[in-house]
Amino acid sequence: MKHAAGLMCLSLVYTGVLWIEYQTALLFGVGCFLFAAGSALTLVATALYRAPEGIERRDGLHVRPQGRRARLARYIRFSQPARARQ
Repeated sequence: MKHAAGLMCLSLVYTGVLWIEYQTALLFGVGCFLFAAGSALTLVATALYRAPEGIERRDGLHVRPQGRRARLARYIRFSQPARARQ
């Protein structure tokens, strides 16, 4: 019974929010909502672009330190003429 009452309360909240959005759209026009949606998408895209790159493993998310070279470059050996040019 509590589960059904919770679902009915949630549906009433959603219905109320949708009704308020509908009334606001009629009052201000759709342009206001398009501007708000575009701004929200821009904010999300900016946050994702600035987020650090990481690897997700079973034990959690590990963020790679920035500014370090790849580990493979450490093992590359230059030939003798290439070393002389440096």
